[in-house]
Amino acid sequence: MLYYLKNDNKTHLTKVKRTNLANLGWKEKDLENLIANNISKILSEESLMTIFQERQFQEEPDIMALDRYGKLYIIELKRWQSDKSNLLQVMRYGQKYGQYNYDDLNVLYKKYTKEEKELIDIHKEYFNLSDEDEKIKKEDFNKSQHFLIITDGIDIDTKQAIDYWKGLGLSIDSIIYRVYKLDNENLIEFNVYSPEDDVIELEEGCYILNTNKKSCPEDDPYMIRNKRAAAFYNPWKYKIEKFNKGDKVFLYRSGEGIVAMGKASGIVHHKCPPAAPDAIDEEYYTDLNEFMVLKIPLCASEIKKITGTNFVFKSVMFCIGEEKGNLLWNYIKDNCL
Repeated sequence: MLYYLKNDNKTHLTKVKRTNLANLGWKEKDLENLIANNISKILSEESLMTIFQERQFQEEPDIMALDRYGKLYIIELKRWQSDKSNLLQVMRYGQKYGQYNYDDLNVLYKKYTKEEKELIDIHKEYFNLSDEDEKIKKEDFNKSQHFLIITDGIDIDTKQAIDYWKGLGLSIDSIIYRVYKLDNENLIEFNVYSPEDDVIELEEGCYILNTNKKSCPEDDPYMIRNKRAAAFYNPWKYKIEKFNKGDKVFLYRSGEGIVAMGKASGIVHHKCPPAAPDAIDEEYYTDLNEFMVLKIPLCASEIKKITGTNFVFKSVMFCIGEEKGNLLWNYIKDNCL
């Protein structure tokens, strides 16, 4: 629940008025597009990779995603309060798509993304599966499924049904969103879902971005030389769209550490990557103001020591929170330039 905090009465809580998307004139497709375009705000992008979104007038799940082990997540969205029929619908999808093998998923993924590379290669890069014991084979994909229902509130019958199916061993969860009317503003509240650990929701504004030296050595000096933060190809290029004007960005070189930092301009540009002049719009970048290059890279162990946080440096980009980001920014300015 969301409550007003009032300075004139600090012992009383007043609920903010709730509404729903139907009252705001939204359609289910609007909600689907909102979530698909902001998937990392609802599903932990370190844990799940979106591979498909429903096509209009097709009998398909709203969204499908994979975890690092190849498990398929079937996600169904509702703009009204959930009911038991939601469970039946998502289970029908499970019956159909649970029979898909790797080749079937690969076809779906390519239809959705227009990607030429194989799903198994993209999956390996997305989750940075470099160690032999982490690599998965084609036959490992879709060995099991997990069902997610994203809905505005949940009724007692549906909650009991989910508990019942869970008790029988079915892998199923619900994600609740709530819509509020606040003066002349409409607000929506989500809790980030992860299949692994509890998610700590960090205040956005400070990010660590990998310079892609491991995959393409030219990209690292290119970013530093041009004072920019860049990402290449689907789905990584879209991460650059997260940056708002003034966000602190730390460029991280795999195996060495942070090599440069700056503040995002807030404007995202599209162009061909330097290593692939024919790949139109496959590079997204933003210019970095107040750009600074470190004398010596700040290694991962030092970053963890300064921030007091055991960050995992496997993602292309991840948020470190405003408080930790400011600690890191000030330390670098005082000690590393």
